[in-house]
Amino acid sequence: VFPTARIYNHVLNCWSRSMISDAEKHATALLSRMASPRTEGVAFPRPDIFSYNNMLNLYASRGDVSAAEALLKKLEESENGVTADVYSYTIVMNAMQRRFLSGKGDRYMKDPQRAEELLARLVRKYEESGFTEGKLCPTSVTFGTVLSMYAAADRLRKENLSMNQSRSWLTRNVESSTQRIVSDVEYLGWGAENAERVLEWIIGLSERERRSRGIDSADESHHHASGHDMFIRPCVQHFVTTSHAWANS
Repeated sequence: VFPTARIYNHVLNCWSRSMISDAEKHATALLSRMASPRTEGVAFPRPDIFSYNNMLNLYASRGDVSAAEALLKKLEESENGVTADVYSYTIVMNAMQRRFLSGKGDRYMKDPQRAEELLARLVRKYEESGFTEGKLCPTSVTFGTVLSMYAAADRLRKENLSMNQSRSWLTRNVESSTQRIVSDVEYLGWGAENAERVLEWIIGLSERERRSRGIDSADESHHHASGHDMFIRPCVQHFVTTSHAWANS
């Protein structure tokens, strides 16, 4: 009797949530065991997308965005016959969002764009499937992650500006302070403009998918009522987030 992939995935999920220092080592060993070549008398279950998404969650929970991006890249090219799904992309994008909002490093302007690049890669794959590959259909959360990052960009930029002004006052470096103010103000509104652009992108994608799949309002109501949500559509929260972006700019 051998444990199933589902049992392995439950254990991987536990490691992904664990706070002990060597959780990654244990999870990696478990995943390697699942991916190991078959030998006579031994039949470990093969890893599936749930296995790899658990590893992505582990990296994301520890703030290791680089490791998460590297694994996602492998999954995009097929890792042990397994390819990334919408949740794989969303996990990595959420990791970027947490790093961006934490204010660590110099990621203020880079992480929203990097998250959008991931989203664009996902959307491209979904479009190339003729909008039929459900596991690649971006969700409202996937789009909302990028929108919320752009919506926060101007607020974070203002906070940086305020900190720079305070520091320059303390050091009485007036000339340097003035230069920083000019360069920072040039970016104010950048996040709101990009949030609105992404919202328009979502609306355009929704219209293209409807035409491609022949979805009309009646079909959407039926799918929504039956719990089927495998198509792109902007939601109220997307508009609210974009409005907040302009309010913060």
